[in-house]
Amino acid sequence: MSTTLKAGVIGAGILGKLHAEFLQEREDVELVAVSDIRREAAAEVAGPLGAAAYGAANEMLAAHTLDLVNVATPDPYHAEPTIAAIEAGVPNIIQEKPLATTMADAEAICEAVEKHRARLFVNFANRATPLDIATCWVIRDGLLGDVVYGESRLDDNISVPTVMWGKRTKDWAAGSSTAHFLLSHVVDLLRWYLAPAEVTDVYAIKQQKVLGYTPDLYDAFLTFSDGCHMRVKAEWIKHIDELVEFYMCFSGAEGTLVFNKRTGFGAQPGWRANLSSTVSNKHLFNMQDRLMACGANVRALVHRPDPTTGHLEAGGADVMRSLEFQGLGYDHPMALVGHCIESIKDDNPRPATWLGPGPLPTHEDGLIQTRIIAAIIASADSGQPVSLS
Repeated sequence: MSTTLKAGVIGAGILGKLHAEFLQEREDVELVAVSDIRREAAAEVAGPLGAAAYGAANEMLAAHTLDLVNVATPDPYHAEPTIAAIEAGVPNIIQEKPLATTMADAEAICEAVEKHRARLFVNFANRATPLDIATCWVIRDGLLGDVVYGESRLDDNISVPTVMWGKRTKDWAAGSSTAHFLLSHVVDLLRWYLAPAEVTDVYAIKQQKVLGYTPDLYDAFLTFSDGCHMRVKAEWIKHIDELVEFYMCFSGAEGTLVFNKRTGFGAQPGWRANLSSTVSNKHLFNMQDRLMACGANVRALVHRPDPTTGHLEAGGADVMRSLEFQGLGYDHPMALVGHCIESIKDDNPRPATWLGPGPLPTHEDGLIQTRIIAAIIASADSGQPVSLS
């Protein structure tokens, strides 16, 4: 493979435009073409970037020999262009999450990857944000003790499923859901944080009273193989000032981590890990150095919390060691894509640029994520728990 990757993008919507612009900015990538079933949308993205525009993905794939294709079509329409690119001989695919919205599509994508020995990465973008990397390292390093429970709330403004994509918004949202669009992020993060534990059982509910054409929300309990229980909830019917609210919390046997990723009215974004009492000052500062190297500019604290509210006191006031960051800890939305490109160039699942735990997310991660989301939907539809073990 040449040192410059010839790349194409399939899908010219909000994310497709970001993918195309990101690829065009890299010196080691030549953005060759953009395709979209709305040819005019492809032209609007491709023209300013000096790339060719196509209406059909197959037309683009036949016209160019590409080293890389980024797939950024709407959630239900990932399988066809991804498989087409693989069967056309494209060796590397970077696809937007979720891998698919059905198990049949997910399995077909994975079968094509294995058959043609292609390489596919799923852009679970949150994995590349510094505070998510920090969360993963703290949990995996045992600084909270065994994580026994956690919760996540990822909610969107009601404008997302009603107006965000213009005239096609309702059709787009009807083909997706908060399970596919939002919980795919959460499920992947939890699998990454809690590895090697995997989800074994799911119980979920849904509500579909406001929008009608798509569920308003899903609320699920996930049981992991190590006994941890996680509650994950996602809705997109909130009348809020913000576009997104995202909160996560993990209760360990010896510590707690609170992560206000995207906050709503009156709340401040930030990240705090109150660590096990067994953590020494040396370990605390070593972890601070590691997280700062990953881009998480956390403070190390040695303090005496005194839980009290008015005249009600919990006692305690023992020395606590904590790591803390105040503010948003987000990175560029295409940051993980950059690491995937480095992985392709280095032929290494953990390129030198990647400072997070484990390899980058592949089709195998996407398949498991799809299976968990399918279980959430099946449980909500039936009112019964679903076993994945």
